[in-house]
Amino acid sequence: MASLRAALFAVLWSLLGTFLPSSAFAKPEDFRDFVLWSLPPGGQKVPVVILIEGNGGTRPNARSPWVDWFNARGVAVAQVRSAASRNRQDWSGTSCGLQYSGDARDVIDLARTDQPRIDTSRFAVMGFSRGGTEALNSAKSFRGATAQPTAVFSFYPGCEGWCSTDYAKDGATAVHILYGDIDEWGKYRDTYGQCRRLAGGRIVFHNIPGAHHGFDNRSSGTFRASNQSFRYEPNAQALEMARAIVWQTLAPAWGLPN
Repeated sequence: MASLRAALFAVLWSLLGTFLPSSAFAKPEDFRDFVLWSLPPGGQKVPVVILIEGNGGTRPNARSPWVDWFNARGVAVAQVRSAASRNRQDWSGTSCGLQYSGDARDVIDLARTDQPRIDTSRFAVMGFSRGGTEALNSAKSFRGATAQPTAVFSFYPGCEGWCSTDYAKDGATAVHILYGDIDEWGKYRDTYGQCRRLAGGRIVFHNIPGAHHGFDNRSSGTFRASNQSFRYEPNAQALEMARAIVWQTLAPAWGLPN
């Protein structure tokens, strides 16, 4: 029953994207104004991790807890202001169908012209909440690309029982889904379960014990969706567990020290 419901959600959201005005999805011509770059010191070529925002968008001066951590390990970070690039403050009031899954590809294309220090053959995509869903379904945008993501890291993704990916279980890209086992949004209509059932082959589901939604963030509080309130809360132990998963995936693939 749950799998049937998830399939129906996926179809409905796909159809909804067809009927929404194209301007809701259009990016301005100069996408570079909406990418926040952070590079480690030095002059050497470095890999990059692309951060895909969640429902709340990304403020111009926002600095994800991941930025300094990656920079300290010789990895560049690109934070994408996906909502702002579409003249929105955030994604409130829109369906949770896919709307910005192609932004990671745009960042890599931009890096080739604007960021000579970035090695665009070594990159990963990391998305959070709604952005985790977008990241999980970004494979189609990389079809025919010179390089594929080394890995996709999807943090607490999905929407009301729907969780999908267009990355293959036997593909070139490693896919890691990280979910706290007390995430109220994940347990609502079993989004957590839908994501967990994607696991197999190159797709790995990680159960993060004792963690809520937003466990890698810096603030706590609640958000409203489907006329209900859901909790988000940082968890230092869960963050370290997630960082270990990320680095154990990327370091050997990119020839970086553990």
